Amino acid sequence: MSSDRQSSRPDSQQAPHIAHDARVEVMLFLGIVFWGWLLVVFFQGKTSLPPQDPMLLYWNGATLQLGTAEAAVAGQNDKTGIMPPALSPLLFLPIPVNFADEELLATISGIGPKMAGQIVTTREVKGFFASPQDLLAVPGIGPSRMKTFAAHLSFSLNQ
Repeated sequence: MSSDRQSSRPDSQQAPHIAHDARVEVMLFLGIVFWGWLLVVFFQGKTSLPPQDPMLLYWNGATLQLGTAEAAVAGQNDKTGIMPPALSPLLFLPIPVNFADEELLATISGIGPKMAGQIVTTREVKGFFASPQDLLAVPGIGPSRMKTFAAHLSFSLNQ
């Protein structure tokens, strides 16, 4: 009787047989091969960078410039660019106080935009700074601040 019960079940109650279809794996494999080939074709020859002249920083008398060695010797050319003033303190070079603008002076620790403006105004009214003691004429700069700023400034009158 138990054999009759198994045979009397309708087909809808039996577990369906799922055939393994390899088309999905084949399409996935072909897709990976296609995209890999496309990447190789697209990036072929683009991995090497063109040779460039070494860049260096130099002061042209008005701004800090980024350019080639020829630009530093012969003057500006089309490959020079203005260096952002915020990077100049990282170079550990003194900033020429007699030729620097407010933005460049404000990059020195302890000199904000207001103090930089006062330094430029004092320079325009009283003339160039010949020594660190001349900074005492700037409102807000006392002997201790003058000593701090003097280490970061150049008082040369040569551009």
